[in-house]
Amino acid sequence: METTQTERKAYAAKLVKERLKLWLVNNREAHDPKQNPLNLSTRVAELRAFQARRLEASYADLRRTPRYAAASEFFLSDLYGEGDFAARDRSVEKIYPILVRLLPEAALETVAIAAELNALSHRLDLRMLENLHELLRDDEEITLQHYALAYAHAEDSPDRRHQLALILGLGRGLDHIVRKRMVRELLSLCHWPAKLAGLGALQSFLERGFDAFIALKGANSFLLAMAHRERAFMQEMFELAGRQVPPAAAA
Repeated sequence: METTQTERKAYAAKLVKERLKLWLVNNREAHDPKQNPLNLSTRVAELRAFQARRLEASYADLRRTPRYAAASEFFLSDLYGEGDFAARDRSVEKIYPILVRLLPEAALETVAIAAELNALSHRLDLRMLENLHELLRDDEEITLQHYALAYAHAEDSPDRRHQLALILGLGRGLDHIVRKRMVRELLSLCHWPAKLAGLGALQSFLERGFDAFIALKGANSFLLAMAHRERAFMQEMFELAGRQVPPAAAA
């Protein structure tokens, strides 16, 4: 029997909720020291700080451009930067049943992508830390050469490409939904109920993302610039490490 549009929408909403739940759990497990003791390493903060400085340098010009400033700041501080987003996602997981009833589906999808991105980024960082522990003495700081040698492993390339795809997908999703007046109004209506329900950090994250992409007035040029820079950085790290660039990374 042919499904109705209402049934298809209900099924799509169910998949978004299941995806969100899956990645919230995955994220918690990725940050669990019992599953990976490297989560307790002091190098975690050092690596994040190194990556944050790289990103600040790579996107300094976009941050100075009024049209791109807010979107650049959102990506560098809320998605791809030095901060540890595990606490935010743990609080989301604790009140997941409230969350899925309170937020509009488009916002839930954004949260699901962010949760997957956080989990994947953290697991990639832990793999880099394993490599750095073999490269560094305890008293040595991370240099760009160390970073390249820890980064440039062909087996990690598919996950790094997926990481970039998630970032770009989240950007395209935000660009799409900020054009929907109803979603913006629903998010605004959720402001105080979300804070009262313990979702203040998540609500602020969503509002910053929406505001940043409204200011862009079309995200295509910004996302293309980001894609180009991140692919160029991946290629640069392989070349600096003296290793063959995976074909997909060089494309």
